[in-house]
Order: sequence, then C-alpha cells, then structure tokens
Amino acid sequence: MANRTRIILGIVLTIVVGTICLFCLSAVVDTKVLVLSHQDSGVIYLEKEVKAHDRLTFNWIHSFEHIPWIEEYTIEDDNTVILHTIRVAGFGAGIPEDKGTVSFEDGMVVMSDIGEKFEKFSWIHSQTALVSITLNDSILIRGPELPHHEKLELTIQGKRALCPRFPLTR
Repeated sequence: MANRTRIILGIVLTIVVGTICLFCLSAVVDTKVLVLSHQDSGVIYLEKEVKAHDRLTFNWIHSFEHIPWIEEYTIEDDNTVILHTIRVAGFGAGIPEDKGTVSFEDGMVVMSDIGEKFEKFSWIHSQTALVSITLNDSILIRGPELPHHEKLELTIQGKRALCPRFPLTR
C-alpha cells in the first residue's frame, strides 16, 4: 500500500509541476519598452511599455517658421518605428516637400504613405521646439519636461518576461 501511495503521489506531483511549468512557458512574452534617454550619460527620462502597432506621434513647433509640425509613426514587431505621415502648416527651412503622397487638409500640408523605417531617434533637444510625444493619443511627455540643449535618444527595446504572474525570487 505504501508503494502505491508513493506512485500516486509522484504522479500527482508530476502533473502539478508540469502544469506550472507549462503555464510559465506559455507566459513567456515579448514585452516592448519605449525608452527616452540621454545619449551620453544614459540617464533615462521615460520608460513606457508599448505594443506593436501602437501609434507614436511627435508634435513640434518649427524652430524658424514657428508653425506646427506633426509626425505620426507606428511601432513595429521588430522594435523599429515606421513614419507614415507628416503634417505641417507650411513650407520653410528643412521641411521636406517630396515625402510620400502630398495633399492639403484643414490648412495643413499632409505627406502620407511615407513608410520610412527608423531604428531610433537621436536629437539635440529644444524645449521650445518639441511640444509633446504622444502614444495612442495620450501624452507621454512634454518638451519642457526634458533638459534643454541635451542629446536625447528614443528607442524601442524588447524585454523577455518569464512567468510574470509568478515572479521567481532568490
């Protein structure tokens, strides 16, 4: 009888451990994180979990023309971003005139169907030029919240999360 109890207990234990392992393996997910940081020091100003196909929008005021300039992107599965549309209130220094399909809507020049791929964004920040960065129409950060005239970088990074519902502790 003791042998039979051990065998049954062993089978039950194997089923329980196997179920937990399968659950944990199925919970291995690819998490994407938007990271806004300083190019040289690595100081992180913003981290936000994102998903493929999320919309990322940069809202600028052109530094010389003082007109709105809006860039619309999507986050891709491979942690890149694709520029789809630029909306600008006119033309001037540094404003492209030949990106994608050009139309005019509500007083704005709209360049759509661009499809340009970026692995990261690197720029010297201006608190007066960047109005905000939004994710799916929610403001992530406003330009004045970031340090003026500093070298910034925005990337999409992938992280692996194993069994997030049952974190392993040491």
